[in-house]
Amino acid sequence: MDAVPSPTTAPLRPIPQSAAAQHDLLRLMSVMLDGEDEREVLWEAMAAITATGTFIAEAAYAVHNGLARRCSPRRVASSSAARPGHPAREPEGGPAGEAPGEAAAADVVAADRLDRRIDSLNGRSHHLQEPGGLRVWAIALRYREACLGYLVVRSPTTPSAEETALTGLLARQTGIVLARLTGRRGEPATGSGHMPGSGDRSDTGNLPEPEDGSTTVDLGRRTASALAARLATYDALSRAAVSGRGEAGILQTLHEHTGFAALTEDCFGNPRTWAGPRGGGPQPGVGSGTRPESENRRRDALMHRARRRPGAVRDRGRLVMPIEMAGDLLGVVVLDDPGRRAAEGDASALEQAARVLAPLLFHERRLVELEPQLRRDLVDRLVSGEGTEDAFTQAAALGHDLHRPHKVAVLEWPGAPEGAVLCDAVARAAERLRRDVLIGSRGATAVVLMAGEDPRHPDDELYEAVSEGLGTGAGAIGVGGRCEDLADLPHSYDEAVRALAVRRRSQDPYGSTAFDELGLCRMMGTGGGEREADLFVHLWLGRLLDYDAQHHTELVMTLSRYLESGCSYDATSEMLRIHRSTVRYRLQRIGEITGHDLGVVETRLNLHIATHIRNVLDPPRWGAVDERRTR
Repeated sequence: MDAVPSPTTAPLRPIPQSAAAQHDLLRLMSVMLDGEDEREVLWEAMAAITATGTFIAEAAYAVHNGLARRCSPRRVASSSAARPGHPAREPEGGPAGEAPGEAAAADVVAADRLDRRIDSLNGRSHHLQEPGGLRVWAIALRYREACLGYLVVRSPTTPSAEETALTGLLARQTGIVLARLTGRRGEPATGSGHMPGSGDRSDTGNLPEPEDGSTTVDLGRRTASALAARLATYDALSRAAVSGRGEAGILQTLHEHTGFAALTEDCFGNPRTWAGPRGGGPQPGVGSGTRPESENRRRDALMHRARRRPGAVRDRGRLVMPIEMAGDLLGVVVLDDPGRRAAEGDASALEQAARVLAPLLFHERRLVELEPQLRRDLVDRLVSGEGTEDAFTQAAALGHDLHRPHKVAVLEWPGAPEGAVLCDAVARAAERLRRDVLIGSRGATAVVLMAGEDPRHPDDELYEAVSEGLGTGAGAIGVGGRCEDLADLPHSYDEAVRALAVRRRSQDPYGSTAFDELGLCRMMGTGGGEREADLFVHLWLGRLLDYDAQHHTELVMTLSRYLESGCSYDATSEMLRIHRSTVRYRLQRIGEITGHDLGVVETRLNLHIATHIRNVLDPPRWGAVDERRTR
């Protein structure tokens, strides 16, 4: 058994551009055309694989009659070129300064352990966990049902999805070449069935079995052409992914390279983006809009099948490839192929497009999940007085300009199921009203930063729009004062909370109230302010309220109308629809009950304030009395 140099530490190698990879692939093609030695084929394939990413060659094995045999590269001891990805062996001792004899013994032990592990494999590619957490992969070289060899590589980093896909492609093409060499020796190398990793397609990738009269040279040329086309497609899709054109740019590139219309659909089958001709409209199947239950079951079965097997699957007149990342189904990418003309290269391009789209859609989903939380956190910091200069940058990233004047509004909708529903309704209402807002929440209360000035009454418009969106007007809005500076937002928020509290205790608890409109009621809205207001009302009207409650009279209402009319007997009698003498009698009784002299200006002022607070805070029963009198 051939000895192999021990693994050495190599620096990280950048992923090469497609031109470099194509150069190595052409070298592999030349071996396919001219070579008769499987050892040379294995190590040229190793060179091509190490050129696709950060892979470092470890060992190569040929499999004959089910037994794996290590194949060392030619000129093992001559130079570092003998081991692709490895520097030359150090002449004396190992990297840690150990003696040459000890290093050689360690090499033999490591090689023997690797040989035993390769012998235990079942003909499939495997990740081999090595001591120290090394990333080592045994790549199976298969043709149909037969495993013809292994390439063992290691990497200082986890290969990307693109590197893994290109490596698998090279492994399949190497298996084809090994099968040709094995066939010339008269050994059985093929079997029935399909190769894992190719879906419903043959293991030969783009290459069908040569017809009578075709030569190995023709086969090699077709293989080189197919690999170059796949690399070109991969390079174009990668460029589209970083071009800033997003999903539409990737689909347009896929359409241009395959000639078929390309589209993406979300994980529920709803169309997202389309590139290319639309033909005769949506096809039955995934993404056809509203579907009967039987069609939904068929689609679910299709998705289950597509996710369990590698490669694209056919769904009637379409090729469908799931877009997945971290085990989550993000959607599907589809080639519209009603004539069933798609070849292996088109299916390969579809698979590559799915890999390129996966990070894009995953990032989009994360943004959708994170953006509301980012908005809530930012609004909470701003109204708590914890906003710093970086808040301007964060708000700008969320599409909001904090450099303008703002008002804070707070909304409560008891009829809304939960806070998120209320925030969504506010966002839709603001968009319809073309209002620039930043929306957050505190518990069941929505907190909205409203930018700019509006000479109309935007608060009432917002209330109407939110009510329409939620299907109920059983909610209230409190709006704080205008603030020019970021530091004033907590003050505007406090005012909005107080305005909301006043609205909720008013005669009509549903609607919108601005703090600037409260007047004397500004003292209310906080715990201390409400207690002071209640004490003030009790001090000046307590006896009169008790008398009305016991005798079912309307003296408090009479006093309120009298003071609101400017102490006019005639205006009061007109508002209450009672005789002028009745007004005079009631005012006399009010003085007797309360002990207050209504002729004193200061007394009338305090009584007026008390009745006004009473009218705001407690829904009176006077409307019903007036209505009865009207009838």
